[in-house]
Amino acid sequence: MIEESNPAEDSIRHFAAQASAFKSHKKARDAAFKAWRTMRARELEIASRGVPRLDKFNKDAYLVPEGVSFSTYRTSSPLVKTSKLTSKENGGVGKELSDGWVANYATGCTHGCKFCYVDAIHKKFGQKRVGSIVYDDWGDYFAIPSNLDEVIENTKWKRWSGTEVMLSSTHDPYLPQVNKYTRKILEKALPEGVKFCIQTRNPLVERDMELISQYRDQVRLQVSIASMNEDLSRAIEPRVVKPERRLQILEKAREHGLNTGVIIAPVFPELKIRPHVYADIKAIASRLETFRPDHIYGESLHLRGINIAYVEDALGQAVNIDGFDKKAEEWFHKALSCYNLKGIWWKEF
Repeated sequence: MIEESNPAEDSIRHFAAQASAFKSHKKARDAAFKAWRTMRARELEIASRGVPRLDKFNKDAYLVPEGVSFSTYRTSSPLVKTSKLTSKENGGVGKELSDGWVANYATGCTHGCKFCYVDAIHKKFGQKRVGSIVYDDWGDYFAIPSNLDEVIENTKWKRWSGTEVMLSSTHDPYLPQVNKYTRKILEKALPEGVKFCIQTRNPLVERDMELISQYRDQVRLQVSIASMNEDLSRAIEPRVVKPERRLQILEKAREHGLNTGVIIAPVFPELKIRPHVYADIKAIASRLETFRPDHIYGESLHLRGINIAYVEDALGQAVNIDGFDKKAEEWFHKALSCYNLKGIWWKEF
């Protein structure tokens, strides 16, 4: 039997293949916009043929922005899966975000950050799992497993005793829709000796600090900061608390004796809204000096799927990242050195 082709999936595959071959940013950006328009057109075509759209979020029930498409799906035990977001020595891409393991329990992220790399993954692989909502704009679709409680219970957490697991790589673990599940994971896993790298930008994590602090040797808590410029932050991270509020999360974590980290990312090139890149990085470093996190990482903006299309639409200007990675790395280390701080730069891979 010949498998029926999915037009939307075909367009994503075509874009992915083209994007990997492009060598100039202009061509990649033009292709991103073309793919974006194609996905919208194909989805409208499907809708016109009477294929039902998935229900919209009930904001009172799910505590999410109105207009976000919602679905559920089933996942399987164990909840912990392998991850490439780790060091090259551990077989990863060169990041220090776990010992090669991750727990993800949502598709989509209602933070809706324009630069996020995860959207490309869901648009390529997510349709079969959660349906056509993945062709909505990033931040406008969200799905959680209907059997998540069961999977958390059935995961043999003892297997990862002494091993660091990331929470989470495809969504914020402290989104209002999933933070109760995150709490349950911690309650089950921490007593079994599991270590966690908790990556969040949501102050809801503060509710769990008393619990986490009981296992402070097993947890590091990290946030990411792309810019201290609030206008830029609001444009590219429309549903995330201000940069200063995120840093206050870490200050409270330090008061609880927790291991903390900051990812300065993604660093954007010169923009109309924020022209001085080095001054922005230095402003972040100056703020970090006041509480000196245990880990500092940095990364520049990279092309992933159609994220540059989202970014340029939000900023109202073209964004040129050609050759920027090396310069951003220099500024990162220079800014940190001004305050006797050290960090690790994640190069484009």
